[in-house]
Amino acid sequence: MPVIPPVKPEEAPENIEKIYQRIRDTIGDGEVPTAFQQRGHVEAFLQDSYMNHKSVLSADDKTLSRAAREALALATSSAMGCSSCVKAHAQECEEAGWSSQQVAEILSVTATCAMYNVYYKFRDLSGDESFKGFSGKLRAHTFQKTSLEPWLVELINVVVSNIMGCPMCTAGHTKKALELELTREQVDEAIKVSAVMASFNVFHRTQ
Repeated sequence: MPVIPPVKPEEAPENIEKIYQRIRDTIGDGEVPTAFQQRGHVEAFLQDSYMNHKSVLSADDKTLSRAAREALALATSSAMGCSSCVKAHAQECEEAGWSSQQVAEILSVTATCAMYNVYYKFRDLSGDESFKGFSGKLRAHTFQKTSLEPWLVELINVVVSNIMGCPMCTAGHTKKALELELTREQVDEAIKVSAVMASFNVFHRTQ
């Protein structure tokens, strides 16, 4: 049973129902997803969640395609440890055009990046410069041997490294993303997607 039960549309007070109607009319395909019903207890949070989702995840006027944004939402959900969001966005990825094989590849790149983040973040946190002389010797063929475009692999690596808090990996993957001719606006857009998704992840992994 969820910690916070959903506010069902038929039970919602007028102020919440007004936001629900906007969700139905825009991003909800005529429905109010449970993810938003659970936010119905706090009007400001519901409104923020709806507007952020609409402007960042659902909008059509972005430089990153819907498919790319869904891949980043899936990677973020995995890195944030929200199993319900992983399941939901795996389905969204397939609806956006990714194959089930590519969904597995997105999750595999995410996991490989997390491995490197854990290793290299230790070098910064240990306070011992001698560790920087050690060779990682960790295999990462996953970054090169999937059907995903190199620029998408790098954007996944940027958002995951940022989530995992590894300065070295975040800086390195951001540099490589820009070398692959992604713009700073596109990198910023990827981080916004990840940030909005992280809010959903933090909330829903408590439910």
